[in-house]
Amino acid sequence: MLERNLYDQYKLYCDERFTVGPYEGFRANNQAYIILPKDECMAEEVEMMAFCDFMRQAGDESVLELVPNRFNQSSALIDGVEAYVFKVPEFNEFRGVRIQSEWDLGEQLFTWHKRGQQGRQHWKKASFPPWQELWATRLEQLEDWYQALVNQGPQTTTDEAFLCTYPYFMGMTENAIQFAVDTQLDVKKELHDEPTICHRRFGETSWLYMSERGHIVKPPTAFLYDHPARDLAEWIRENRPMGETRQNWERIASFFGGYEEWQVLTPYTWQMMYARLIFPLHYFEVIENYYQAQLPHEQREYGKQFQQLLDRETSNADFLGELAEEAKLSRYPQMPLLDWLKGQTL
Repeated sequence: MLERNLYDQYKLYCDERFTVGPYEGFRANNQAYIILPKDECMAEEVEMMAFCDFMRQAGDESVLELVPNRFNQSSALIDGVEAYVFKVPEFNEFRGVRIQSEWDLGEQLFTWHKRGQQGRQHWKKASFPPWQELWATRLEQLEDWYQALVNQGPQTTTDEAFLCTYPYFMGMTENAIQFAVDTQLDVKKELHDEPTICHRRFGETSWLYMSERGHIVKPPTAFLYDHPARDLAEWIRENRPMGETRQNWERIASFFGGYEEWQVLTPYTWQMMYARLIFPLHYFEVIENYYQAQLPHEQREYGKQFQQLLDRETSNADFLGELAEEAKLSRYPQMPLLDWLKGQTL
């Protein structure tokens, strides 16, 4: 079906199929393409295309290039899913973005943010609402579920765990909101604190590795306009140390070494990054998924994920405390004290 759809919609004859990360790819006439589902597009389609055009014109050839279908439409139904087809740039020893270490990743992310900030006059209407407003809205939803469970009583062990842990994570969320608000009110912004083109959730699979030599491409469906601290925080969230291992601390240090090679993080960026890390995103996601799940087996799976999250929370709180202490001692002596982290347990 995929091959027929590609021919009917794009007049491309699929010579070979492959996968890259979670996505399907194919080759036609010695050219590689990647198929990205349309529902993964985080920005308005016209904004996504503008982001792509701007970054490619600014010199970043690793941004995938959209291919319209034969009817000059941006997407088409492929294998039962509305999707985009993007052309993959050709690589050689001297051409293309290569990432072979956390240092390279941090350095490339800084370059990306810097380029994106140069087009900020074009993206003002694309800004997301302030993070604290989004967090407060999500907290209200959890509060509604919490009160409903208090009134009707828990039916499952996950209900019981939610009732027990909600006050703790509500406190975490309120602290994240207050930390973000205080930063915006009290910390002076600098030039490098301007918004830029970011990603929904920057992590190990946000940029796709196309070769063993580290050549990467950047899928545009994840692009959105926000503060650079968003990408920094989400990469750290995914790679934060858990338990006794120090390995991920070394990876984080290398990542920041690359990012800060040309410009150290401003106090504003660091504190907004930290506010985002305080916000217990994974707690919200797993609870939202649990109570919105339609099928019993889905609820059981989210229930398991919820328990695993709770088992790791002490390590997460320890990490947040160590990260804040390191920043206050070696980076930003004026950063507010976070005494509330000490001794926090579920």
